[in-house]
Amino acid sequence: MDKKLGKLILKISLMLLLACNAIAYDKNRPKIGLVLSGGGARGLAHIGVLRELENKRIPIDYIAGTSMGSIIGGLYATGMSTDDIEWVVKSIDWDRVFRPTTDRKKQQYSAKQADKDYFVDLELGLSKGGPKSGKGFAGGQQLMLELQRIVGSIKTQNFDDFPIPFRAVASDLNAAEPYVIDHGDLAMAMRASMAVPLVFGPVKHQGRFLADGGILNNLPVDVAKQMGADIVIAVNISSPLNKIDENSSIISVSYQSVDIALVQNTIQSLGLADIVIAPDLNKLGAGDFLKYKEFIEAGIKSVETKSLVLDYLGLNENDYLTSIDARNILIQEIPKAIEFVSFIGNKRTSIERLSQKTQHILYKPFATSEIQDLADELAVDNDILTVTYKVVSNDKNQQGIEFKIQEKSWGPDYLKFGLKVADDFDSNTRISLLARHHRYNINRKGGEWINDFSVGSVLQWKSELNQPLDFADKYFLSANIDLSKDNRRFYGNIFNPSLVGQEIDEQFDIQPTGEYDIKNYAVGIDVGLNINENSELRAGMWVMDQNIVPVINQSEFKTAIDRTTGIRFRYGLDTLDKPIYSRRGVDIKTELSLFDKVQWFNFDIFKRFPISENSAIHLGFQGDFVNNADDGEILFAYGGLDNFAGYPQHSLLGLNAIVFEFGVFTDLDKINLPIFGSPKFILKTHYGNVWQHDIKLEDMIYGYSAGVSVDVANTVMFLGSGYSNGGDFRFYMRLGTGF
Repeated sequence: MDKKLGKLILKISLMLLLACNAIAYDKNRPKIGLVLSGGGARGLAHIGVLRELENKRIPIDYIAGTSMGSIIGGLYATGMSTDDIEWVVKSIDWDRVFRPTTDRKKQQYSAKQADKDYFVDLELGLSKGGPKSGKGFAGGQQLMLELQRIVGSIKTQNFDDFPIPFRAVASDLNAAEPYVIDHGDLAMAMRASMAVPLVFGPVKHQGRFLADGGILNNLPVDVAKQMGADIVIAVNISSPLNKIDENSSIISVSYQSVDIALVQNTIQSLGLADIVIAPDLNKLGAGDFLKYKEFIEAGIKSVETKSLVLDYLGLNENDYLTSIDARNILIQEIPKAIEFVSFIGNKRTSIERLSQKTQHILYKPFATSEIQDLADELAVDNDILTVTYKVVSNDKNQQGIEFKIQEKSWGPDYLKFGLKVADDFDSNTRISLLARHHRYNINRKGGEWINDFSVGSVLQWKSELNQPLDFADKYFLSANIDLSKDNRRFYGNIFNPSLVGQEIDEQFDIQPTGEYDIKNYAVGIDVGLNINENSELRAGMWVMDQNIVPVINQSEFKTAIDRTTGIRFRYGLDTLDKPIYSRRGVDIKTELSLFDKVQWFNFDIFKRFPISENSAIHLGFQGDFVNNADDGEILFAYGGLDNFAGYPQHSLLGLNAIVFEFGVFTDLDKINLPIFGSPKFILKTHYGNVWQHDIKLEDMIYGYSAGVSVDVANTVMFLGSGYSNGGDFRFYMRLGTGF
């Protein structure tokens, strides 16, 4: 039999069956199951499908969903309208949902500074069982908080008691089989179903370790049939496979290897469905969450194309309204006032520290946004993976909030890594590998031990033992030790100790004439104040020593720091919205040091002003001022890409310096590179100079640096050039430091 003729006969038979069953609505009409597949943002098309099915007055008796399909389906099953669900989608900050760490604004100042040097997406844990890694790029904290904001106060635990019976499908990682969730916490069920590998970590739920349901059953038609559906409408929005050829990258091939299994189980499910709806999503991708209107419209159109079949499932207006009215809308139970706060799951994090952060919500009205932000603040502690919450009652019939603390299973010691590479294509390459060891919760007040290591051009061990003095972590004591050796080059005519106080020769020799090691030793004890999450103030007694040892060339350099003891005052402020390529905010670092042999004051300030969605202006001001230093002594080194780009790095040595900066950067969003995404164009001008004792403003050096940079795992790769008057035109390549 001709395939087209066979399909036509099957379609006609189905229409006749539906028409006959539709006559007896009250008891005998066929039960309709709706199956919604996963597919990331493409799942927003499900909203349009549901809206058009409503317009056609097609009743839905069961819903089964996977991943994004479980979220849209679960919301609809609780009684939400499609307008409600669309509002929910618009209200979600999707960048926040997929952010791998806590909101930077809520992190303490010290944590913000560490983000600038280390790969925050790569963290290893050290425990008695050996090294371990995290379970996903994003812990799922933000996704879970959003789901709890939407459905977290629904008390009904049996999904069959929903206005529309519902099932969420996940994958059991240990049993290697689909796991159908039919009861429990709805938000957790949705979260488990959407635990996309390498994006969100798996979820421990109902005694199982669960990941994204699309791995094994992306279109759970069989689940809807098991629920009792006579007719199954399956909505497939999964992404099509890419084209793999000899030019494909290893990343593309790896992703395709995973997608093959998803597509294969989807194809098998399509054969079980009675009606298949496949929205035409064209070039809309799984990450295009902001294009929800386009997805919804595509979902509506996809139902319209199936009108010939679907119209036979529609009820008359009275019967449809009767079926809608029969649903018991789930009411979220929200306490009038929060009468208590409790915690579960915390083992290393003390109750006292957690309670200190939550006292302000007691006896106040329940506000979802406030509780959500508070959960984020609790998760700022980097020993914690996620913090979720639910409304509970105690034996005194009081209503309160129970926070569930999930600490990282790969702790309690953690390692982060970084890389710094600077090359001016003039045989001056500096490479340093960075590592940070961090031990949290040494005691109940949250003592920390931090060790920073650098190997390469800079050899360094920097250790800090930080002890909060109160459970609120407002005041702290800090014991520090810093040992380092920095190998640098000496340039003959740019700075010569025998020519201190004289002007730099315009025909200077930019060829290196020697190398020397700067060896630093410092120990100190600080008393500190965390003014707020953005700023920190420290003051303490320090002992410092510095030696400059020639490696090649016997030119002697004197240093202003020579076995000296004194007091250091340091203040830092960081309100940047991102550690690199921030478009708004200010960053301030300043220090006043009063030692017995030398005194200095320095600062580094810059501010960002957004001028568009992709661009920002940069204004910066740096300064170093030294008192009580002898002629020929040095303390600070300038030159290179960060300030005077026409001079070799660290080539301008002196005691006093001023640098003004003006710059701009913009995303080249029309260019989308594999892995790297869109590059940034950066232009920065500089105006200033470096002196010994006498500051002569008429001697100012001006110039620029410009180039293109790409963001890789929260670090950067930069290619560009720079020039300074009196200097040279230089090319640069750099990894590891942002603009």
